[in-house]
Amino acid sequence: MMVFLAFMSACKSESKKSVDAESEVIEFHEIDLSKDFTGSTCDNLLLSDIVEDVEYVQLETTDNSLLECYPKTRYALTGKDVYVLNKNYSVEELFRFDRTTGKFIRRIGQVGQGPEDMSHPSSVYAEKDFIYVPSNISQKVYVYDNNGQYIRTVPIGIGSGERITVIQNKYIIRHPGQNYMTDDNNYKEGTPNQFIAAAIMDMEGNTLFTKCDTLVGEGLPSISLDWDPKRWYYNGQLNYYNEVDATVYAADEDGVIPRYRFNLGENRWTVVGKTQKKHLERIKFHNFMETSKYLYIYWNQNQKAYFARFNKETRQLDIQEENPFSGRFFHLFAYGPKNDVDGCGIYFGPVETFEDKSGSILFEINPNNIDRVREALEKAENVKFPEKRQQLLKMLDKRKEDDNPILVIYKLKK
Repeated sequence: MMVFLAFMSACKSESKKSVDAESEVIEFHEIDLSKDFTGSTCDNLLLSDIVEDVEYVQLETTDNSLLECYPKTRYALTGKDVYVLNKNYSVEELFRFDRTTGKFIRRIGQVGQGPEDMSHPSSVYAEKDFIYVPSNISQKVYVYDNNGQYIRTVPIGIGSGERITVIQNKYIIRHPGQNYMTDDNNYKEGTPNQFIAAAIMDMEGNTLFTKCDTLVGEGLPSISLDWDPKRWYYNGQLNYYNEVDATVYAADEDGVIPRYRFNLGENRWTVVGKTQKKHLERIKFHNFMETSKYLYIYWNQNQKAYFARFNKETRQLDIQEENPFSGRFFHLFAYGPKNDVDGCGIYFGPVETFEDKSGSILFEINPNNIDRVREALEKAENVKFPEKRQQLLKMLDKRKEDDNPILVIYKLKK
């Protein structure tokens, strides 16, 4: 049984600048993850490698701002605000809080069927004074100002709307995770099938550039691609991992440029139908974090958690294996790098950490993890910010059972 993967730089391009990926790359690295990393240890994997400061925000709890949808809550940060999408199967609400005080300010928009209402919001993004709420189901992006005033609705077409980035309120970068084809949603055996890896659109919903990948399979009845593509920001620019060609791309309004390519060998996550047992043996990426010196990578494999630190200057790769403390199949939770910043018991998982465009990592302390966080804080020694550790312990002591979450925001180094 064979699978052939062919890479195409673009299947449609109307961008102002032609994208010659190899010639325009400023920084490109190949990373070898094809080996057996069982038993890997690294004692000096530290959170302070990539974090320079930390702040805490206790979100105010009122009758109009109660959050109760863990772990479905989604966040967006600006310099002065925190936007929270509180959602589950019956609740869909968008709130604005003050980032300094945590005080509740207002609700943003409303869910409904009216011309200015949002429908089935899946996430939230913010840029300066604008809020963007994409919807996977309605295939639209709803735009509001920070006072809750409706601005416009942008149609984004087929594919997931959850993974978007907006640039200066002019362009939308959408990367649906290759789980939708450009023609229809039916995989055709033995014939080329194109998957949208990234689309750049204007605020009217017009597509300016599309990067596609072609997959040809023989005797393979189904596809199995990441419905939740991994993305992060570096220097304010979107980076995303393309599962089809195991490559990380930087994307802006002019196109996409490769930055990292992974040699996964037999560890490669198969992109066509396989048994779950086979999938568990492959690398499944969950988080990426980046500074000018390091790329941090978190993945699951064989029911183990792995954290890697890639030094972009020396190309040295340090890897730490960890037994997850919770989870099953592909959804594992582990602590990762030693938290020598404030000692908070943050941990990494599919929905536990949120990366912000401004260069921050956000961790939510809620009733499900507060005991674990407190235990880690009480045991922590030799942290960079002992005064912050004491501040957080006091906040935990004051917190009532039904209070809204405390947000821990780690500022990444440049």
